[in-house]
Amino acid sequence: KNLELFIALKQLKAKWKQTTLAILSVSVGVMILICALSLTNGFEKDLIDKILGTNAHISVESALSDRIPDYGKIIDKIEKLDNVKSVTPTIKGQALINTGVEVKGILVYGVDPELESKAGEWKKYLINGTLNRTSKTGVVLGYELARKMSLSVGDSVQLVTGVGVITPLTITGIYRADFYEIDVRVAFINLVQAQEIYKLENSVNALSIKLVDPLNSDKVSDKIMEDFSSLNSRSWLKDNRGLLAAMATEKKVIFIVMMFIIIVAMLGIANLLVMIVIEKTMEISILRAIGASKRTISLIFLYQGIFIGLCGIVSGCISGYFASLLLSKYPISLPSDVYIIGNLPVSMQLQDFVFVSVSAFIVCLIASIVPARRAVKLKPIETIRRNR
Repeated sequence: KNLELFIALKQLKAKWKQTTLAILSVSVGVMILICALSLTNGFEKDLIDKILGTNAHISVESALSDRIPDYGKIIDKIEKLDNVKSVTPTIKGQALINTGVEVKGILVYGVDPELESKAGEWKKYLINGTLNRTSKTGVVLGYELARKMSLSVGDSVQLVTGVGVITPLTITGIYRADFYEIDVRVAFINLVQAQEIYKLENSVNALSIKLVDPLNSDKVSDKIMEDFSSLNSRSWLKDNRGLLAAMATEKKVIFIVMMFIIIVAMLGIANLLVMIVIEKTMEISILRAIGASKRTISLIFLYQGIFIGLCGIVSGCISGYFASLLLSKYPISLPSDVYIIGNLPVSMQLQDFVFVSVSAFIVCLIASIVPARRAVKLKPIETIRRNR
């Protein structure tokens, strides 16, 4: 019924070893590309989730001084804006933490534990202890900072600020965000305690805003700047624009580099089909002599390229899917002080499978065009005469 397809498959079957190798080349290329993109997606998603989970979506500070007076009224107004989930008063400052043996520079966040807990992220990261709202001597340290300084819940430390205040504190909790820069640098204390240490009385120096849709943070940030001329507002998108751009570029580079593997597979397909043209010159000439059109001859080789491509793409997608599942179950460990996160997560996306499949199919189709054109250019009468 379909002469071209029958002949195409028959010729491939005759060279089954080379055909299998060509299919494997495409399959391995597709599998590696899918795994690479899934790992890149996972890294990007996990990093963004950690940024959003451990930082404010929008940070607001005073444009006129080092403090925001009457912050309660400002919070009430900001909470009425569209897309705003919560607004919490915060004090941010630098300090030294002294154990008596070792001193390290840290960032101190003064927060209201009850409000932070309502914002939805606070309790998730605590692995030991808590920060009591009424306690004025408690501090919660990051896991990495506590590990480096050999500290645990119940230990005593001193907090030394730039204004010369030395405050004795007791470690009441340990948190772990699995975000190295946060876990090794940031300590949390009670808001009232921070107001005393940094001499801000009844004021704060920042407002931390969480949004329903963090991707629209720029719009909300601009609205705050428009409504409150005395405030400066920065969104997480602006603060991390360079990082986000770098991750997007990295994904494109990985795709381009990995596509070279599929291009190598394309050369293998082209080589196989050219060999078939050379070896089957007589058969092709006879087909042309008995009335087969140029279109028929072209379709034979196009079908061969399509068959190899489809077999390679389907097997590559299946093996890529299961390889990604395996990497998800047994993630690759990373040194968190170098790569920010502790392991390489996996995030498979349907559009990646579609994009890789379409790209690989186009490459395989291109690989079959050269042999097809070569076969069409054969002159049947001359070829038969030469081989008689």
